[in-house]
Amino acid sequence: MYEPPALASEPGAGLWNPATIALRAGERYRFGVASLSAGSAQGVDGQLLSVAARRSSGATFGLSVARAAIGGLVRTDTDPQAIGEVPYATWLVSVTGARELVPHLTVGTALRWRYGRLDQASGDALAADFGAVLHDLPWRNARVAVSSFLWRPGREIDDRPALLSAVDLRVVGHETEREMRAGFSYDNVNRGAEESGPFVSGRRDRVEARFGYLRSHVGGEPVNRLRSGLALHYTRFVVAIAREEGVSGLGPIYQFTLSSVLK
Repeated sequence: MYEPPALASEPGAGLWNPATIALRAGERYRFGVASLSAGSAQGVDGQLLSVAARRSSGATFGLSVARAAIGGLVRTDTDPQAIGEVPYATWLVSVTGARELVPHLTVGTALRWRYGRLDQASGDALAADFGAVLHDLPWRNARVAVSSFLWRPGREIDDRPALLSAVDLRVVGHETEREMRAGFSYDNVNRGAEESGPFVSGRRDRVEARFGYLRSHVGGEPVNRLRSGLALHYTRFVVAIAREEGVSGLGPIYQFTLSSVLK
C-alpha cells in the first residue's frame, strides 16, 4: 500500500510490476519482507518474502513468496449460531527477471504459481506477467509505468487479470534525496474492480512520506479512501509503514515493510 502498484519498489519484490525489481548498477542483492494486517472481526493478514540479485550482465532476477488469508469467517447452518470457521487463504510464488533495455526503459517479466483454498475447494494455476517503467525522463524526472497482474493468456474471462498503470513527476527539488513528486494511478481488473486517484510523495534526506486519495468502483458503487505512509532510509535499509482508511464499517489496514540492499 505504500506506493502505487505499478511503481511499487518496496520491499523490492516486483510483486505488482516485474520491472520494479531491477537493481541499479553497483547493487548486488536486495532482501525484503512485508506484513499486512487489519483489525476487524474478519482478520485480514498477509506476508511477503523476497530476494533479488543483479548479474554482471545488468539483469536482475528475483524470487518472492506471498501469502494472504482471512480469518473469522464463521460457518452457519439453519440459524446464525456459528458451528466453525470457513478457511480462506491464497499463496503466490513468483520468479521474476528485469533489466534496462535502453536508457530510461526497464522491462520485466514474471512467472507465477498461485494456490488458493476456500472452504473445501482448492486449486492452483500458472500465470505470466509483463511490466515496463519509463524512468528518469528529461522533463521533471517523470516516470510512466504499466504492468499486468495474474494474466493467463486465453483465460482472461475466467481469471480476470488486472492492468496496472501510474505516472508521476518531480514538482520540487533536483535530486532523489530531496524532492517532492505528484502523480496519478489507475488500476483495472477485467470485468471487475476499478481504482484510480492522485498521490503525492516527498523525501528529505532519510525521511520519506506519501499520501494518496483513491476512488474505487465495485459493482457500480464508488468507495473513497485514503492511504498514507512513512519511510526511513538508513544506510542500506528502508523501513516503512503504511495505513489505509477502513470503509463500510471496517477498521484500517496497516502494512509494514523492511528491505536491505547489499553492494
